[in-house]
This record gives sequence, structure tokens and C-alpha cells, in this order.
Amino acid sequence: MRSISTRRKLVEEEGHRHSIKRGWRWKLHFENIPLLVRFFSFLLRTSFTKVIGMRNAMDVRLNEVHFAFSDLPAGFDNTRILLVTDLHIDGMDGLAEMIITTLGDVEYDFCILGGDYSFGCNDDHGLVCERMRTIAEFLGRKSRVFGVLGNHDKYKIGQLLNECGVEILLNETVCIEKGSDKIYIAGLDDNHYYGADDLELADKGITDGAFKIMVCHSPERYLEAADSGYSLYLSGHTHGGQVCLPGGVALVTSATVPRRLVKGRWTYQGMSGYTSRGVGTSGITVRYFCPPEMTVVTLRHGM
Repeated sequence: MRSISTRRKLVEEEGHRHSIKRGWRWKLHFENIPLLVRFFSFLLRTSFTKVIGMRNAMDVRLNEVHFAFSDLPAGFDNTRILLVTDLHIDGMDGLAEMIITTLGDVEYDFCILGGDYSFGCNDDHGLVCERMRTIAEFLGRKSRVFGVLGNHDKYKIGQLLNECGVEILLNETVCIEKGSDKIYIAGLDDNHYYGADDLELADKGITDGAFKIMVCHSPERYLEAADSGYSLYLSGHTHGGQVCLPGGVALVTSATVPRRLVKGRWTYQGMSGYTSRGVGTSGITVRYFCPPEMTVVTLRHGM
């Protein structure tokens, strides 16, 4: 795990909520107007629909998705990657236990934690640390675990997870070997809130023409990843919208990407991607027409 970057340290030490500058309407974005979250919560309470949304938020699904790649080394055929992201673990009591129960008998080769472990950006992280330690130690007993930080995560959360055996990747890469075959997993620091991502730094040391997987909390670096020759991009952050219209149409996406990249599988210029709906909730502990998920991603050799 790298030392904290100058950029991340600057934002963490600002002492107040950092504005998110994304798109020409950034000042009006809901993440910069906390009053909107309180107003929406009030509407849910007065309409008596909040209890339904809270029940939906605990209905965690385990999904499976398969990707085929002609350039995947044969030794990694049928490799299974567990993607768990956006836990916001202090937001809902019982969620940590549900995650562990759901994953009890699931088989996979290694796990990726996609960031956003805490519910609030600037809250005391005592409860987060306690619950994430339990989850990290459980996952570590089953396989090797890699992780990145999200826009809700301070550096000390990464330090805790690192102490628990999670290999936190902050603009750095790990090589996984099976016999003579190799694949590379590059993890970026958060780009959405901290602006601390550095793809060029993460890409250093990777063999030309190697099979590369990008792990970034948000899908917002898909352009750069495709240009850099990544074959697979794994992310979360959007929660799939979290509060959606019937049919899963997201009202808010929280990311400056085409809507087809907001959730599920997608492709861009030959690069495959998957944006998880995430496990937890942000802002308000409800979900509508957008169930939470953990995902087993299977890599296949061939087309």
C-alpha cells in the first residue's frame, strides 16, 4: 500500500466537506447540496414508503457474470473474481452479518473490494473499522483480497484493511501468476471526490501486451483505461442509481458516464466492463427497483 498522496492528504485535511466538481452543473449536484438528501428522507417518511425501501436495501443478491477474452492467458480460464463494493457498512445494522452469511459457501479464486466502506464522508470511523475488520478477516480466510478506496474513504480505512490482510492498491499494480501465465490487476485511488487517481503511475511495470484488469471505485476513468489497453474494468460507486423508477431507470447516477455504464456489464472500444450496484446504500438507507448485489465475475479464455 502506497503512502498517502499529496492530493488525497490535502483534501482530507481541508476540515470541511469538499465540493465535487463534475460537469458544468457541478454546483447544483446533489452531492454538494446535503439539504436535498434530508428533504427526500422527509418525503419518504411522510409517504410511509421508507420501510419498504429499507427492506429492499437488505435484499442482497449474489449475481454471476461471464466475460470471454481472446487474450486471456489459458491458465486463467474459468478464474472467478468476487466483486464486493460500496458496503457503506456503518449505514445499516446487520449488513455485515448478511454479507458473511451470503458468501459462506461461494467459491472464487480471489476477491476485490471496490471502495466506499463508510456511510458518511467525514464521520468518526470507529464502527466502520470494527465491521470492516470482521468482513476483511472472513474474506481473507477464503482467498487473497485486493481493494481500492472510494470517495467515502479516508486513508486510515485503507490502513486498517491493509492490516487485516487486504492488499490495498493506491495507483499500483499486482501481478498474479499461474505457472508461466500472468495477469495484472491495477487499482486506482479515488478519482471522484479526492481526485487522487494516477493511471500512469499504476500502469508502471506492467509488461507490454499483458492482460490487465482495472479496478477503480467509479467507472469515470473508462476512457483512459481503454486507451491504456485494459481488457476489463471493474467498478461500483453508482449504486445502479439506488432509487430507480420501475424497470430500473436511475434517477441519479452520481457519475459522468453514459447511462449504459451506470450498472451491469458494458463494453467500450474492445474493453469489457462491469459496474456493480453495490451492497450498501448512500445518503438514505433505502433502495427502490435496484436491489443490492455482490458479483462473481468469471473470466473465460476464447470468444
